[in-house]
Amino acid sequence: MELQNMEKQQVIIKVTEPTEWVNSMVAAEKPRTGKLRVCLDPKDLNKAIKQPHYPLPTLDDVTAKLAGACYFSVMDARSGYWAIKLTEESSKLTTFNTVFGRYRFLRLPFGIISAQDEFQRRVDETYEDLQGVTAIVDDILIFAKTKEEHDKNLHAMLQRSRERGVKLNPEKSTICATEVSYFGHIITKDGIKPDPAKVRAVRDMESPKDKGDLETILGTINYLSKFAPRLAETNTPLRQLMKSTSEFIWDAQHDAAFRKMKELITREPGPVLTFYDPSKELRLQVDASKYGLGAVLLQEGKPIGYASKSLSDSEVNYAQIEKELYAILFGCKRFHQYVYGRHTIVESDHKPLESIMKKLLAAAPPRLQRMILQLQRYDFSIVHRPGKDIPVADTLSRKSLSDQDDSLREGMDMQVHTVYSNLPVSDTKLKEIRAETEKDAQLVLLKETIQSGWPEERPMCPQSIAEYWNHRAELSVMNDIIFKREKIIIPTLLSTEMLSRIHSGHMGMEKCKLRARDILFWPGMNKQIEEMVGKCPTCLIYRPSNTKEPMMSHQIPDRPWQAVATDLFTWNNDNYIITVDYYSRYFKLDKLHSTTGPTVIRKLKAAFSRHGVPQTVVLDGGPQYSCKEFDTFAKEWEFTHITSSPYYPRSNGLAEKAVHIAKSLMEKAKADKRDPYLSLLEYRNTPVDNFKSPAQLLMSRRLRSILPNTHKQLQPEVVNHGDVYTRRIQQQQHQKKYYD
Repeated sequence: MELQNMEKQQVIIKVTEPTEWVNSMVAAEKPRTGKLRVCLDPKDLNKAIKQPHYPLPTLDDVTAKLAGACYFSVMDARSGYWAIKLTEESSKLTTFNTVFGRYRFLRLPFGIISAQDEFQRRVDETYEDLQGVTAIVDDILIFAKTKEEHDKNLHAMLQRSRERGVKLNPEKSTICATEVSYFGHIITKDGIKPDPAKVRAVRDMESPKDKGDLETILGTINYLSKFAPRLAETNTPLRQLMKSTSEFIWDAQHDAAFRKMKELITREPGPVLTFYDPSKELRLQVDASKYGLGAVLLQEGKPIGYASKSLSDSEVNYAQIEKELYAILFGCKRFHQYVYGRHTIVESDHKPLESIMKKLLAAAPPRLQRMILQLQRYDFSIVHRPGKDIPVADTLSRKSLSDQDDSLREGMDMQVHTVYSNLPVSDTKLKEIRAETEKDAQLVLLKETIQSGWPEERPMCPQSIAEYWNHRAELSVMNDIIFKREKIIIPTLLSTEMLSRIHSGHMGMEKCKLRARDILFWPGMNKQIEEMVGKCPTCLIYRPSNTKEPMMSHQIPDRPWQAVATDLFTWNNDNYIITVDYYSRYFKLDKLHSTTGPTVIRKLKAAFSRHGVPQTVVLDGGPQYSCKEFDTFAKEWEFTHITSSPYYPRSNGLAEKAVHIAKSLMEKAKADKRDPYLSLLEYRNTPVDNFKSPAQLLMSRRLRSILPNTHKQLQPEVVNHGDVYTRRIQQQQHQKKYYD
């Protein structure tokens, strides 16, 4: 019996003492011979074993070494796992129960979760320094360009096997042939072909009876898809049947797709894929259709491999430029072992891809940003070629097979979902924007064009959306709302409301345009803002006179809240204290119940406890600041206070300017019966000098307001302090020139 044979071979040994683990025994029939193989059922033991995760080579890893090879041998390691001895501790873990008593393995058994990793590591260590020898688990391949070189490699392999105690099975070995069967494929001097047995299996397939049968069929077809350059029928109807929500009803369209796929896989003459040669130029042709992606890797016009992927329901809704870049990402990841670490020429029929990779990352829509980041590891250049010049990739994309590689979408849909689901806009407003987008004829056509692809040249673009042509690489669609990068594109019927919100603080024309351009977009927005501000009756009434701009005579700070100015003023019979940051122009406004020194000190303490203690505080000459309590406050809180000249209040010009702005905001809000604090919020969010807003310069973030913002727009963003300092120097010089 088999147990006795294994005991004689010192593969197992009888166990009489108690053991911590006892596994069940499984008897499996060996293929071809029909002999029984005694194995463990270690499902519980495997949960406790630490897996080494040794990288197992693939067939692509092997064929990448075979360029120029003409002679091959295949050797099979007999009972390969049993060549590895177990330690006493490990052996006891493999104890198993039989009707004849308990046994434990002395050699590595089948079924252990770490067995394949450990065996592959041992095989690699055995043959790693030999020329023309490689192996996948127990299948050893010897190859060479000439017979003499092959025989030399084979002799070295046999000698090493003898030294390391590796036993070979002559019944499963092939010696010095120009064509061998290896790992389910046929290897020849011309390249690699599918195994005829697998092709016959496809030819003999019957129509599936249920989803389980169909899943097996699609898996087999997918295994051979790298040999199918032209799949003339789509498998979309078959994939639809695999959905959990679909009932399995096999009809004529499914049968036609099934039979056509069988014909393409079993066609004569069969396909041959050439071997990869690291010395030759590498080209990757890619294409994306509405429902799929296609890629073919070539050297000297000969295919190394084909790949196709069906798009999921969410991926079908990607913009065309997103699908095209997705095809490049798919191709690079599918052929990673060939393209990684060397330059590859990527050929695509989508011309905008040539420029999108050259732009700043921030200029791309969210999903494209994630794809571009994933592509940074690859060295490639994109070349535009018409679709007729890359017919194979085009066909693969249109007649693609399913490829469920979720790693391709690492973070892409998550980021897009985050951008949309975390839009700091009320659900009501989102529904309104989406509804108006669906009603807006221009945006409906724009959305269709984004998803189906833009024409090659501007004259071919529909006239109604031609004004979006220069922005086409920045446009994307998320949940039926159109975005220009992170900015929501506002439908025409909502633009009037957005204009009103933009101008809610009654800031000047340029500041309103800066505020709008920071977060929103629609064509003609700047002109509409100019017309609105120019006709605003409140702004006309409270338009300021041409007063002299305050000169910044103080040293310019190099960080937020390093130096602040403060002043008191009266408006509408109420007293206020204003505190403004020299670095960011952000000012804080507080109403005073009295103007005594202790009251002013309490307000400043509240501001300093929130933003930090400044190094310098510039004050006016009021008694609140010259009292003994204020000197004590400055000493205890460790800041220097500078008093402006009582004869020349402009020496505290920044505070004076902030007072002027604050009074203007409150006057206009009162006239319009608006909330003055919303006006103050818009001021803090409005970019200064066409750069960053006071809130961004002080807090490194925008503040959420009543205008639509995206999640990314509200995330913290590091400010380049060098740029801020340079701009402040230029502004100071400009003001001095203006003043003089």
